[in-house]
Amino acid sequence: MDKASFQLKRSYLALLFQLCIFTLLMILLYQILPFSFWCGFLLLGAVVYILFYRKTPQITGLDYLEGKEWTLFAAGQKQRVQISHIIDHQAYIVVYFQHARTKPIIIWCDQVSFQQWKSLKILAKMI
Repeated sequence: MDKASFQLKRSYLALLFQLCIFTLLMILLYQILPFSFWCGFLLLGAVVYILFYRKTPQITGLDYLEGKEWTLFAAGQKQRVQISHIIDHQAYIVVYFQHARTKPIIIWCDQVSFQQWKSLKILAKMI
């Protein structure tokens, strides 16, 4: 494999997906809970989003080194990782790493250009 470099943007598709799931959950809870409990769950969902999901480090890039060695760029720091496997789910690709301390990353189709998306899909078949 030649030089492979993937520059990742913020994914609006992932944000839309999370918002749709939260909205469906709130509609379901609205049907089965009293209004005061529903408001509590709505507030709890907002607090959980602010405390946990917004604090995850934003992955900005993934560069190929050699073999299964890659460099992962996140929040101004870089980390050398080894990819164990890649799973293609059509709308997004999950990249798993060999070390348990490195969390898997999800790359949505709107985070990279179309050409890079095709390269990622080919890479998922190769690894």
